[in-house]
Amino acid sequence: MAGKGRLWPDMRRVWPALIALLCLGAANLQGQYGLVLHSAVSENPLSVGASIRLLGVAAGSLRPEIGAEEARATLTRLGIRIPRDPDDSPITFGNFAFLLCQLFDLRGGVTYGLFPGPRSAFNELLTRRLLPASARPGGTISGPDALLVLRRFIQLRGGSR
Repeated sequence: MAGKGRLWPDMRRVWPALIALLCLGAANLQGQYGLVLHSAVSENPLSVGASIRLLGVAAGSLRPEIGAEEARATLTRLGIRIPRDPDDSPITFGNFAFLLCQLFDLRGGVTYGLFPGPRSAFNELLTRRLLPASARPGGTISGPDALLVLRRFIQLRGGSR
């Protein structure tokens, strides 16, 4: 009991500092990731550059504050095949699926294993019911749809561990 009496007054001084530290850290992370998420959700269709940053940050391969050119260079160095389209051009469902599969190191079925590319990655995600039923490999993906696909993928991956 005597130990408890001594600990409590010390903890009352520590709690405000801990709470302030946690709030500061959370605000910093929210601000960084918030920019990437806001950029993606506000685009219809989603651009190649925004999808590279969104998926790269979500996979942990890129820092949120990284620029477009540095993001491309970093992912290329990691061996990720990036669409050659300009950053401001719309990304297709197929290219988005292929980026997602590469960045999260998804081991797909036989077709994706033999012929990794946008079409087989698209079919892999469609088979796993991660894409909207109306999606087509050459069709453009919106920012909200991209976030929905990413959320479904992360939920599926978390459940399979």
